[in-house]
Amino acid sequence: MVLRLSLVLALQMGLAAVAQGSHASLWPTQILDSPDNGQHLAVSVIEPQEAGGLFTELAGRSDIPYGFLLDGNYARAHKMVRILEDRGVTAAKAWVEGELFVDSKRFGEVGLSYHVAPVVFVREGKVPAAQVLDPSLFDRPVSYAMWKAKLVAKGKAKLTRAYFTSRFAYDPDDRAKALTDYDEESLRDMNRTNRDFDRKLFMFDRMTALKSH
Repeated sequence: MVLRLSLVLALQMGLAAVAQGSHASLWPTQILDSPDNGQHLAVSVIEPQEAGGLFTELAGRSDIPYGFLLDGNYARAHKMVRILEDRGVTAAKAWVEGELFVDSKRFGEVGLSYHVAPVVFVREGKVPAAQVLDPSLFDRPVSYAMWKAKLVAKGKAKLTRAYFTSRFAYDPDDRAKALTDYDEESLRDMNRTNRDFDRKLFMFDRMTALKSH
């Protein structure tokens, strides 16, 4: 049976990844430029079906409290990029800062000072496009432009800055840092924050259910 070229390349990259370690990228990369903070980031270029599958996997994680839009987007994004890395995908992070507003099923309108989510390149025809994987706001991968537009869609919203960082950045203070690995304290805070907000989400839903009866 003749294998398609894309599959052959994927197999070759997989073998190379085994030789380099479990976190090596299984996909080709392309540079994502971020003029705001002067960063040039190597980000995986994946196929649309791969992006959809990864999104479904991320959205199905019970240990990431996507519904707690009030806070914790930094910890959710950090967990997601590490999962993507385990799948051989090198993601970056897309950030928007300002006076942002999104609607939540649980909490109504939520105001945010910033929001962050993983971004990868998805092959669309001949030109890969930046797409964001953000189950807290969408039910599928969406273009970076659509993701950013949702956060500033309301008339009272104000965009201060938009930029990309490497997957290692944890909060806006890391915006201009040239990081090369995950900070151990950030990883501990990631686990603690996701766990705490998951409990808060559970208690909120429980109290809401009791009130409805």
